[in-house]
Amino acid sequence: MGGTEVRVLATHEDKLYAGNGYWKDTPGPEGTQGAQILVLDGPEAQWRVEHAFNDRLPSGRPRDLAVAALSEVRFATDASGSRLQKPLAVLIASTWDLAGASRVFSRNDDTGAWVAMTLAKDRPAPDFLPQVRSFGAHRDRVTGIDHVFAGENPHGIFRGSYDGEVEGRIRWATTPELDISGIDLRSFPGLTGRLRVTSFAECDGRLYAAVGQQVYERIDGTSPNWRLVYTNPHLFRSESGLRGLTAVASGQGSQVLLAAVEGANARIVRIDPRDGSEVTELDLARFLGDAWKMRVGYVIAAYNDMTAFGDALLIGLEAFIPPGSTVPEDHRAVDLGYARVDAGAWYLVRHPGGTYDVHRLTVAERGAGTPRVATRTIRASPFAGDAAIYFGGFDANKAEAHDTAWIVRGKLSSQ
Repeated sequence: MGGTEVRVLATHEDKLYAGNGYWKDTPGPEGTQGAQILVLDGPEAQWRVEHAFNDRLPSGRPRDLAVAALSEVRFATDASGSRLQKPLAVLIASTWDLAGASRVFSRNDDTGAWVAMTLAKDRPAPDFLPQVRSFGAHRDRVTGIDHVFAGENPHGIFRGSYDGEVEGRIRWATTPELDISGIDLRSFPGLTGRLRVTSFAECDGRLYAAVGQQVYERIDGTSPNWRLVYTNPHLFRSESGLRGLTAVASGQGSQVLLAAVEGANARIVRIDPRDGSEVTELDLARFLGDAWKMRVGYVIAAYNDMTAFGDALLIGLEAFIPPGSTVPEDHRAVDLGYARVDAGAWYLVRHPGGTYDVHRLTVAERGAGTPRVATRTIRASPFAGDAAIYFGGFDANKAEAHDTAWIVRGKLSSQ
């Protein structure tokens, strides 16, 4: 068990799972390793490897470099809309596949085996791999069928539904329900060749997806389609666009969408999908700059999602430090060679009404001061009677790393 990044945490069957990756790893004596799924059986247990992706390329390199997405999806119907005798929860994962396949893996809880289902196969590019980046779930309001959705790059959003007769128990459509391959990226700085479906959210019973700098709504029915409802009007350089799509109360008896804009003009925005209007709820660079007493540049917030904890939302983040900026004594900068990034594991707390605090994990760094750099994922404990929160992260940021992945268990204080 090692890794450079813990990319995602998920709960399933009263256990906590983690998706581990080896992007930019410089192997030690153990040699090269593939992506891993880790599991924690209880609050006093030790993390262990649940599944190791051991397939190798002809070169001997591990085929699966990192876990890209990990989620539990629930089905109460099959693909025809018939009710299952008992609702079923399935844990699914995706990886960075160096062979170029976009695959979804499902866990068989009876045997512990993971079964691969291929959605698409493309030629991998030197700087970007085809991959399933996100999962969503939704019951079609017209047909009543429970669906799972996979946000895949470069093709788009694939739909699946439960079928106990097929391998992996999910029957996937052979073509994307939303084809993103034709979206013109020339007006979106930084997205060229990297268009990602980063997240899904249900809002007032409708399903939405963040695709680059845009949000799409699914129109349910026997012939479903997706319509564009929002485009970020304040475009600066961003390699992903919108992240962490989440539904929150509007204060008027309905819901609106919250999203984090990654990049040089990082914001958290509140989007009304009914008319596509937006409100900047938080200017991240200004807010962090004021809180930290230093200039802040490119910011990534809500890598995968925003995590509900009570009536608050917890949002992981990473912040780059502009050239020439002075770093206060209570901060530390990591030099990546091409840029500097804050070394701390920080997260935001969003309170009802849209007010925010920023906090750093107050836990000692390991070894000779290995930095934590980024909080990528947060999950509340799934264990009965346990009020803990689990944080995971590190971001290699295109720089070489080794044994930098981390998971921290903690409890929010009253301070």
